[in-house]
Amino acid sequence: MTDRQNIAAWLPAVGAKLEVRPASTPEPGHGELLVQTKAVAIQPAEYKIQDGVLPFPLTYPTIIGLCFAGTVVKIGPGVTRFQVGDRVVTNSAGTLRNDARFGALQRYALTTQQLTAKIGNASFEKAAALASNLYGAISALTLHLHLEKPSSTPDPLNKSKKILVWGASSSFGASAVQIAASAGYFVVGVASGSNAELVKSLGASEFVDRTQVSATDALIALGPFHAVLAAADSARDQDTIGAVLAAQGGGSFLSTMGVRAGVTLPDGVTGIFAQFLDDYLDPANADFTRWVWWEFLEQKLAGDEMHALPTRVLGGLSHAQEAWDLLRQGKTSAERLIIQPNVE
Repeated sequence: MTDRQNIAAWLPAVGAKLEVRPASTPEPGHGELLVQTKAVAIQPAEYKIQDGVLPFPLTYPTIIGLCFAGTVVKIGPGVTRFQVGDRVVTNSAGTLRNDARFGALQRYALTTQQLTAKIGNASFEKAAALASNLYGAISALTLHLHLEKPSSTPDPLNKSKKILVWGASSSFGASAVQIAASAGYFVVGVASGSNAELVKSLGASEFVDRTQVSATDALIALGPFHAVLAAADSARDQDTIGAVLAAQGGGSFLSTMGVRAGVTLPDGVTGIFAQFLDDYLDPANADFTRWVWWEFLEQKLAGDEMHALPTRVLGGLSHAQEAWDLLRQGKTSAERLIIQPNVE
């Protein structure tokens, strides 16, 4: 592997800035692939790790970044589904593994065949953008909120069940809207008014502007809700969700960050947090994981049947810190930032 020079965006410590410098090129072990990374979909969880908001027990310095697309350049023993030259998208689960070799923000990264899908002719950028939160969204909806999986022939009774997706214009929320709608549910999407048409184009039956003072009353009128997913929510948003659920007699909502500090929910209302990526590392979910990556995602990419948020390519690894800063400052909306590790 000496002919492949690896470079990575290293995170030296919590609170430190990213440093672009050399990294060893890893060798794939059993069931692993070595991928030349072409597009990394930047996610909010990454800057939150940098800030210490998400306190993962990591060994520093490390390389993080979860979802990326690229070309397989080497396979390890036991890999039967992929071969050198395949165009793929993957989630390396590097953060949960506490292993820098699996971090996406480098020219050559390891991943496992279990969390990898072939992308056919789809662009690396779209594949990374689409896959970056699809795994979490489908896990949230099916494993945690116990909704039915998407189907070409959904149960007609699902149309009578209303699913509230708060933060429907985020990457996570956009995936959730499409997944729930394709399973036949009546989806109510909540986001800023400027993203109304986008959310409706994803399959939402109704849209509510979260910035309007009438949002609470509008949602109460649309309810009751069979399930509530807070894909991107602030403390103020959770106050509204709590009021809506209280009006229908109580209930719970699933949140990517849990109940925010300072939020007091009404009696009978609870907020639930789940680390969705853990679901795919649990052997008990092996069949579900294979279905997501080897069937559902591959079919959607092959048929161009799901919409990814528009992508904005910032450049190579030297722009990774800029991408994190833009997300931290709230300077992105309804788009996915992309880093291309091999352009520099």
